[in-house]
Amino acid sequence: MTCWRLTLAVLLVSCAAPALAQPPSERPTHRFEVSVGGLWLGGTDAGSDDAALRANQTPAAPFTLFDTNTRIEPASGFDGRIGFWLTRTLAVEGGFLYVRPSVRTRVTGDIEGTEALTAEEDVDQYFIDASAVFLLDVLRIGERTIPFVSGGGGYLRQLHEGRTLIETGQVYHVGGGIRHWLRMRDRGFIRGAGVRLDGRAYLLVHGFALDDGPRPHGAISGTFFLTF
Repeated sequence: MTCWRLTLAVLLVSCAAPALAQPPSERPTHRFEVSVGGLWLGGTDAGSDDAALRANQTPAAPFTLFDTNTRIEPASGFDGRIGFWLTRTLAVEGGFLYVRPSVRTRVTGDIEGTEALTAEEDVDQYFIDASAVFLLDVLRIGERTIPFVSGGGGYLRQLHEGRTLIETGQVYHVGGGIRHWLRMRDRGFIRGAGVRLDGRAYLLVHGFALDDGPRPHGAISGTFFLTF
């Protein structure tokens, strides 16, 4: 994807930057940060259902015409975040995630004996969330690399192919990763730059599904960040 190529190009340029002007242990607080990059979102089962009529018999019983099973496939996309560092180890951030997964529905058990078939459509999927990020200084790796944990929740929006239907819901996530500083300065408009690797577990509530249960997704993202 284009976002991955852009991220890689920026990282290659940044790696040639001078060494840190100050160690991350002395990084500035009360600063804004912008992160952009690419993301891979895992797939999940979206439930199953059947098409049934009420049979003309006593007692009444359903008459199944066919069965369906739907799955949301893995997809790559865009991950962007804007954060604010409250302290040296704690930040709050707002995130925007976009992916376009395929939704595949397999139809089986047709009463007329028709062979099983699969219907497919693409769905534009957006997450808009707020989260907290906490750096684990005690687990730092050298002066430049620090693990972190994060968690939050927000709004889910899904737009079906052809813009014929909009689904909405909630999204929650927990996760963690590592941040590696490529550069940090004690003055200037840009105070720091680095790379960030996230692993997250998402839970989608409502939105596109054939049942009411929450749907888990795993995700991995790689982003480039600038601190201002």
